[in-house]
Formats: sequence, structure tokens, C-alpha cells
Amino acid sequence: MASEPVDAMTCDWDPSDPATQANYPAAQERLRQMAPVAWSDKWGGFYTLMRYDDVMTASRDPETFTATKMTVIPSSPRKGLPRLPLQKDPPESDRYRKGLNPFFKENKVRSWEPALRELAGRLMTDLLKTPEAANFSGGFAEPFTQGALGILLGLDPEEALEIGRLSHAYVEAVQGEDLTTAGGLSKQVDGFAIRLVDNRLANPRDPETDIVSGLAAQTPDGQPYTEEELAGMVRLMLIGGHVVPRNFMCSVAWHMATHPDHVALLRRDAAAWKPFIEELLRYYPANQALVRVATKDTSLGGVDIPKGCPVALNFLSANRDEAVFDRAMEFVPDRSPNRHLAFGIGPHMCLGLAMAKLQTRITLDALLSVPGLAVAGTPVWARWTEYGISALSLDLRGEA
Repeated sequence: MASEPVDAMTCDWDPSDPATQANYPAAQERLRQMAPVAWSDKWGGFYTLMRYDDVMTASRDPETFTATKMTVIPSSPRKGLPRLPLQKDPPESDRYRKGLNPFFKENKVRSWEPALRELAGRLMTDLLKTPEAANFSGGFAEPFTQGALGILLGLDPEEALEIGRLSHAYVEAVQGEDLTTAGGLSKQVDGFAIRLVDNRLANPRDPETDIVSGLAAQTPDGQPYTEEELAGMVRLMLIGGHVVPRNFMCSVAWHMATHPDHVALLRRDAAAWKPFIEELLRYYPANQALVRVATKDTSLGGVDIPKGCPVALNFLSANRDEAVFDRAMEFVPDRSPNRHLAFGIGPHMCLGLAMAKLQTRITLDALLSVPGLAVAGTPVWARWTEYGISALSLDLRGEA
């Protein structure tokens, strides 16, 4: 299949351009019409799939669009522990998903609800000590998602703080294109994962409640996980279980603070909660995009994609595709059906959807418990490949 030489191609967009960063949805709305398979010459060049159907097609075809070479762009050099199961395609990835699935089922996640609610209540009480300028991102979203990760992995508070600091710094370095620093921080995260696995192997805990001990006790396909496999699964959870949920909780808080009518809706109508949470996920997907690499010359959306080319699957744009969603650019609280792709689709669909929905419900409950809800100061929005708010302060005084 013939493909246009890279140096002759027209750049359709630059996700790092300040004008684009200022309003990703608006930029992508234009691209869905003008360049639905959009080329960027940033970071060595890559395509971005903007339309829902194209994202679905690529997500469900790991033979053509593999996760084994690259999952984000820009990317630090692929060294150290594999991120499992994300960086394996079927059937290899099935081995890891089989072991992880039981710990992410809704009934298992529900068992953590009392501890999460206690943590959320304590954090909100602390925020109310300075209600005029409550640091929601640093005082609630960050420690709440750290605490959830701590419950999942059996971390003590100091360990949760350490990995929170490392993961935040790592993502900042990647987004800032400081790949040397990112590589060093990635090694530190690897070291944390390896030490945690070594500790659980030497001092096993209840395999029904401790995920690392539980994974170590399993023998999928008749073979136990190796230490590297265990550490690789932990490595993925250490980053994915903290930074992405933190940004999403900030987006949820910002939305409620800027939509008092939605605060009133949830207070008066218990039936509104479920579709409302799904619409939050559609509208503010914290993972804007994940990357695959073409394993062969192929074509998608009428565009030739050469073998070896990175391809970003843009979930944010797909979730606002007018061909799939009525009033796609609007937040519709009772939207139904809502076939959003906030968790991806296909063999790499995120395992943490039940945990994410529980955290969202608890965060909304905490926000609706305060006297007032307004934005204090200017929020900071996350950069590619994330989406949503990364820093937010709230005014919790008065009537919401």
C-alpha cells in the first residue's frame, strides 16, 4: 500500500500547541469534519483517530494496531518493567487479565466502599477548615485516589504518598517532554513495584483481599506468574490507578461547581445519578488518547497508514462524535443510551471501571455535603495525552 512520504505530508494538528490545549474539544470537532485521521509531525510523526467508528475499529484489531510497541506519545524509552497487561496483545494479555479480573469485579470493589467513604469524609472535613480557598486537587483528589490505590495494593500511608509523588512527577516529565527525567523516574516506579512484590512474596497476606498476594497465589494456564510479571502488573496500577483518577475527580468537582442546576438535580432525584455519572465519564475522559502502532501497511478512514506508524486512539474526540451522540458537544445529564469510550473498548478495555464509578459516586456525595460550591481561582487543565483538570481550588462557603 503506497503511503505519502512523511516529509511531504501536511500537519493537521499539534496537540501541544497552546491554542489547541486551550480547547481540545473544539479543535477536535473541526478535525472530525476536516481530517478525521489527523496527521501530526510532533514527536516523530503520528496519526490520531478522531471519529468514534475508527477508534472502535482500531481498538478491536490488535493484530493491525498493536500495544506492544508504544501506548503513549511522547514516550520515554521503552525500558524496565513491562506494563501488564496493557503492553501485551491477545492472547498473551489474556493471561494477566484472568488474574486481575476478580479483583476489579463490582462486588469486590464494593467491599472497599466503607474505607473509601471514611477517607472522603475526613478529607472534606479538612478542606472545610479553609472553605474560601479549599485546595481540592491537593487536599481531596490527590489523597483520595492515593488512598484508593493504597487499599487496592495494601500500601501504608507513607508508601501511598511516595508513589503519589513519583507518579505525579513522572507524568509531568513526560508531558513536559523531559524524557531523561521521565526515564529516571520510571526506574524509581519500577523499583517501588519490585520491592512491593518482593515484600508480598516474603510476607504473603490474605489472597482474597490483597491483590499482590492474590496474584502470586494464582496459576493461570497452569503456570504461576513470575516475579517480573507480578511487578509489571503492579507497575501499571501504580500510575494508572492514581494520576488519571485524580484528574477525573477534579473535573467532576469543577463541573459541579460550575453547574448549580446539576447539584440541585442530584439532590432531588436519586434516579438521576447513574446516567449522570456515565455522562461525566463521556464528557471528561481523563485518558484523552492511547497509542497503538500499525503492524503493517493499512488504511483507515480513507487514509493510508504505513507499517510502524504510531496511531493515537482519541477517546475524547470519539466521545463527542456527532455521528454517534445527539447533541454531542453538550453535557446531557440523562443521556441514554450512552456508548462512551472513557474506558476504551476491546481487549485492552480498562479493568478499573467499577472502581472509577464508585470513586465518582463517593466524590459527588462529598461535594454535595458542603455548604457551597464555587470555583476559587483559575483551574489548571491537563495536557496531552490526558484530559480534564489537574489543579483546582474551590470556595465551599454559602449555599450551593
